[in-house]
Amino acid sequence: RTASLVTYDFGIKTNILRRFASFGCEITVVPAATPAEEVLAMNPDGVFLSNGPGDPSAVPYAVENTKEIIGKVPLFGICMGHQVLGQAMGSSTFKLPFGHHGGNHPVRHNETGRVDICAHNHNYAVDPEALPKGVEVTHINLNDGTVSGMRWADKMAMSIQYHPESSPGPHDADVEFEEFVRLMKEHKASQ
Repeated sequence: RTASLVTYDFGIKTNILRRFASFGCEITVVPAATPAEEVLAMNPDGVFLSNGPGDPSAVPYAVENTKEIIGKVPLFGICMGHQVLGQAMGSSTFKLPFGHHGGNHPVRHNETGRVDICAHNHNYAVDPEALPKGVEVTHINLNDGTVSGMRWADKMAMSIQYHPESSPGPHDADVEFEEFVRLMKEHKASQ
């Protein structure tokens, strides 16, 4: 196995689990309200915050649990998990006028300039102005300029707003899974 991963289930898509498994991750899925101390007691190499429906402000327990995990093990959020992580970092989220829905949203990876055509299905976004110092906006939705990815390198936390598991190309967005698996391996080796 590459890494042990605990996954918070806010409404996870099976294909996300398949993508992690394809990278050799041993996955334990826990209910959305599982206390952070229980998750950390499992001694995972990383924690994943899944996608899910609705307003991240409606799950304050998820935000509080995430606050307790930040900086202790690598952390990765997708979609609602991205928004939960944003709130746990100290930012806020806001409702989009029409949401982002569909499989053809252009997202720019700021570091490389690469543009991926991605699947989106959400109604909220993270406020970039409220992110703490040290958090880098890594991806931007080119349709409206909203935050589509973040990284807090010092805290081993990263997230993306879109759905890389939906495979818009063969596996165009696997780079995000690869990055997180690399982060878990590095953390594991440093212990």
